[in-house]
Amino acid sequence: MGFTVYQMDVKSAFLYDTIDEEVYVMQTPGFHDPEYPARVYKVEKAMYGLHEAPRA
Repeated sequence: MGFTVYQMDVKSAFLYDTIDEEVYVMQTPGFHDPEYPARVYKVEKAMYGLHEAPRA
């Protein structure tokens, strides 16, 4: 038939790629650091569910 098949790891492309913008997240409701209750965290890599993930 002569078909050419290509394969790629889409999961890794969405979850482990770098992002171009600075994104910060708050602590989740189930996890609170008692020493720093108001701390936010800078996101370094694309995260599942993050709006910027498909553009990473």
